[in-house]
Amino acid sequence: MRVEGKLVKILTQETGVSKSNKEWKKQSIVIEQEKEYNKEVVVTFFGENIEQLQSKKIGERISCDINLSSREYNGKYYHNIDGWKCSLYSSSNDNITAIEEANNDLPF
Repeated sequence: MRVEGKLVKILTQETGVSKSNKEWKKQSIVIEQEKEYNKEVVVTFFGENIEQLQSKKIGERISCDINLSSREYNGKYYHNIDGWKCSLYSSSNDNITAIEEANNDLPF
């Protein structure tokens, strides 16, 4: 799935240690979609995927590829929106085209 819109907040990075003694880090961003209701969506990036957020600026239009998941705890369900790719986008002819980040090794 994909979420597209304007980047409105970059939240503080969080770190910790899991029960299995592994370090983890996560950072969330808030995207304002161009919808009438429920415009804001929080997308969370984990581990090395956080590096994609370093070059993003508030107000930029971005596109994030996400995974949705839910889990049950004590009879209630909680939802996660995990990002795994985040890039700038531009619109042309009403089609949204993702602009690939500078992860390419260009020969020039």
